[in-house]
Amino acid sequence: MFFLSILVGVAFFLIVVLVAIHIGMRSRTPDEPPESPTIHASGIYSIVRRSPRDSIAQFKPSQDELSQYLAGKNEDIQGKPLTGDDKKALVSRWEQSLEENIREVEAGDHQGVEFYYYDFDEDDPVCRGRIDQGHFVTREEIFKFPRTIPPFHIGCRCRLKAHHGSEDLRETTRLGMRPLFRDESLPPLPTWSDILKLS
Repeated sequence: MFFLSILVGVAFFLIVVLVAIHIGMRSRTPDEPPESPTIHASGIYSIVRRSPRDSIAQFKPSQDELSQYLAGKNEDIQGKPLTGDDKKALVSRWEQSLEENIREVEAGDHQGVEFYYYDFDEDDPVCRGRIDQGHFVTREEIFKFPRTIPPFHIGCRCRLKAHHGSEDLRETTRLGMRPLFRDESLPPLPTWSDILKLS
């Protein structure tokens, strides 16, 4: 009888230990890589990896707003006349440019890009002096200030390009790469309502 009660006690003890080990192993999550290399935290050593797609809508006019605004305009900042087709092309170019720049940031997030620089298809007198070729922004600055994503004005020629560290930027930059931000505050950007007719 005494021997039987010892066996039952030992068996009960072993069952409790096995259950505890099983529960402990289930609650411990294995070290798996995340589904995507995005980081959703801000800090001095981290890069924010959240698509700017939703937040940028607060700072950029919609297609309808652009169309309504352009309906009352007859010329661009250089005095060039605007036809109905010019206005449609400007609205279409705005949407296309915005999408291309957002995709550049999203693709850069998947590649761990930390810096983006501004490039131009052609001269842009509206951006000139405020944003030049080779000005760069960090991914953290883009997160804090989504309005740093082009287009900056109607007919903007500016593009945001991911800097992987291997690009030859001699022909892309003026005076080398320089930060767009001089301190923590947003620098003055072109006004979106300035119109530059597409060439």
